[in-house]
Amino acid sequence: MRVAIFGDIHGWFEPTQQPTIAYFQEVVAALDCDLMLQVGDMCHYRSLARPVYWIYGNNDWPPAIADIEAGRRDVKNLRHIKTGQVVTVTRGDEALRIAGLNGAYDPLYSETSEPDPSDPAAASFFTRNDVAAMQALQGQPIDVLLAHGCPAGLGLGREPDHAVPALRHILDVLQPGYMFCGHAHFFRHVRHGRTDVYVLAQLVDEYYLLDTVTRHLERIPSRPLAAARSQP
Repeated sequence: MRVAIFGDIHGWFEPTQQPTIAYFQEVVAALDCDLMLQVGDMCHYRSLARPVYWIYGNNDWPPAIADIEAGRRDVKNLRHIKTGQVVTVTRGDEALRIAGLNGAYDPLYSETSEPDPSDPAAASFFTRNDVAAMQALQGQPIDVLLAHGCPAGLGLGREPDHAVPALRHILDVLQPGYMFCGHAHFFRHVRHGRTDVYVLAQLVDEYYLLDTVTRHLERIPSRPLAAARSQP
């Protein structure tokens, strides 16, 4: 399967003088892929030409996401993966099972069991119950794990903000084929057990194409699509 993966989308795409979300729409429409994934901090929610499966990050707004899912906002092809859920995407004879932990880590919120409903920022960070919901997937085959943050102890970034012990626990319990991480805004790759763990740069810098047969991940520099099409 040919899979496109995108890191954080927030910001401004300077080469074309447009919000990065507008460039994201163009890339999604142009790419020929079987599946598209995104690891949070989309920040603005617009209809897309093809389905994109994603989790939210600390700069996303869960009430808006709930409105989209309930049909109160007309936004097409955003496929939110809920924490503790496994989504299976099939193309031909191949199926990928995808799970993800929504939200980033913050000790004010993530060391509690439930978010404070009176605090609108709380929903953008995961809790102990969210971690438990992910660990409850143990024993299920997970091909792809999405997280807005990196697992601790693998040299992937500063702890505990970018590299989070709870994410390491989830990684070790689920042992997915791939783990894709956002939030840190740089690219890293490490092999951990059976898992290829990738930290993704922002879309303003690059995006990624994965061949699940060869397991090769290609880094695609972000540039105006007209310029990209003109290259041999």
